[in-house]
Amino acid sequence: MPDVTDLLRRAPFDLDEAAIGWVRATKAAMTQAQKVGQLFVFHSMGRDPGEQVRLARLQPAGITRNFSADAAFEAGFVTDLQAAAQIPLFISADLEGSRMSLAFGTAVPNPLALGALDDVQASHSIARIMAEEARAVGINWSFTPVIDINVAFRSAIVATRGFGADVDVIERQALTQIAAFQANRLAATVKHWPGEGYDDRDQHLVTTLNPLTMDAWQATFGRLYRAAIGAGVMSVMSAHIALPSYILAKNPDAGVEAYRPASVSRALNIDLLRGELGFNGVIVSDATPMAGFGAWGPRAQMLPEVIENGCDIILFSPDAEADVALITAAVQDGRISAARLDEALTRVLGLKAWAGLHHGA
Repeated sequence: MPDVTDLLRRAPFDLDEAAIGWVRATKAAMTQAQKVGQLFVFHSMGRDPGEQVRLARLQPAGITRNFSADAAFEAGFVTDLQAAAQIPLFISADLEGSRMSLAFGTAVPNPLALGALDDVQASHSIARIMAEEARAVGINWSFTPVIDINVAFRSAIVATRGFGADVDVIERQALTQIAAFQANRLAATVKHWPGEGYDDRDQHLVTTLNPLTMDAWQATFGRLYRAAIGAGVMSVMSAHIALPSYILAKNPDAGVEAYRPASVSRALNIDLLRGELGFNGVIVSDATPMAGFGAWGPRAQMLPEVIENGCDIILFSPDAEADVALITAAVQDGRISAARLDEALTRVLGLKAWAGLHHGA
């Protein structure tokens, strides 16, 4: 793997020596349990005080919080979580606008409305407001913008969550949101890699695919991901979506492996996204309790493949303790290599340093 300093000096991290030093020192001091914990982002909701105790025990990389309408409570909850954490936490949310906004925040349009208006100045102002309000309650990572293409009108995934079907509009709007979010040290995420919108099935229910030829993919999704990477987006969400044209171009005899979802695909995460597109940031899986993930194989087999095949973070868990035990065993028996574990931890901690968490931000 690349040297830690080299990896973290490069975009999108662009860290200084002090931040890189924090990453090195933190990683060197971590126990095996802490290293495994840093591979997870768990779901959090409600007011149960036991939730904070559970999260402090599991020591995950972070949480995705279902924020209530009580801003004061939520800010206090996050503050208490961070105070109890030995390693600062990601606090993430799907800040997509409209119904996917903070209940106590400013009401903002959904992405489809922003795409229809296509006013970059207005979109930048809206994204800035969203980022400022998110940071005020401790959120440091958003799983947006959605850069899927709304072509299959029956798609259960894209709909109003994307900026429409015009690639020019999607690119303008996505880059505007990335810039406004990240100017406020709110990490942005483009999704759903390798591209949703041409399959009218729902990856929450079944593994789906992107049916485009590679020429068509390069002109659409390839263009969008390259633009986001060039703009310095901090993370990419790898979804339970296959890209058979890419696999079959490399190996016409790939068979069923051509339909392996990106979330567990070394070819799509490491060869295409990192190798060919040059992405150096954090790759987070889409939610692993989704049937699009589980349909590919048993969880005990699949979960280690998320990390070993290129993702740095496992998103969500139906049983956090069981999944932590699963990944611990995979690290111990070599199904997750030491090199892959170290690289994932470097990027996870690098993103935390980028967000200023090493300063308590």
